[in-house]
Amino acid sequence: MNLKILPLFHLHGSPLHIDLILEETNIPRSSLYRQIKGLINAGLIEAVGKGIYAPGWLADEISRVKEDSVNKLIETALPLMQEINEDIGESVNLTAVKGSKVRVLTHLESKHNLKYSYEEGQILDIFKGASSKILLAYLSENHRQFLIDSNFAPECGVKLNQELEKIRNDEFAVTNSEVDENAIGLSVPILRRGKYILGGLSIAGPAFRIKGDKINNYIERLKEAAYDISLLLDDENIF
Repeated sequence: MNLKILPLFHLHGSPLHIDLILEETNIPRSSLYRQIKGLINAGLIEAVGKGIYAPGWLADEISRVKEDSVNKLIETALPLMQEINEDIGESVNLTAVKGSKVRVLTHLESKHNLKYSYEEGQILDIFKGASSKILLAYLSENHRQFLIDSNFAPECGVKLNQELEKIRNDEFAVTNSEVDENAIGLSVPILRRGKYILGGLSIAGPAFRIKGDKINNYIERLKEAAYDISLLLDDENIF
């Protein structure tokens, strides 16, 4: 079974027309119909019109299970996020990958007058900002490269991959004025068993407040919280 078709739902959304699938996969039409039949029989896609396909019942069930896991991630992370928010007074965010974008799972407002606000459920560009790039950096190589190849010319993709490799080596991401002018973002990964990305934990605020030693201190605080969240989820065998 060829799985080149399934990532197209991430890239183009649903439903997909057969002509678009042919164009994107370069699979011969006769072979493509056989592969589509196999995906339909497996419950991964379904026909919703003549030559038009959408995710199937099994994909929907996987999505439901994932949503339940996301809710548990929020429940586990929130008390630790509240501690950070109370102590430092800056915005604290929890993000996760949603297809080819990033979703804000929960957000705690800064206690200062000048703040950079997100909203729960807000969709972010996966290529901009620390809270997005930390997730992109830790995606599986195939998933990450698919997104990069679909959005960037080869030379730009190489540069981005180099940045993401540094993020993985550092185990944190820092961006300045990448999403909002004069706003700094700090983010660390929440990993399952130290390997699989579950979400990103971030602090955001104006660059004049988050600078110098505060950057390193805040990153360490985020790392400690992310580690504790991972342990709690592993202990409960949630993921």
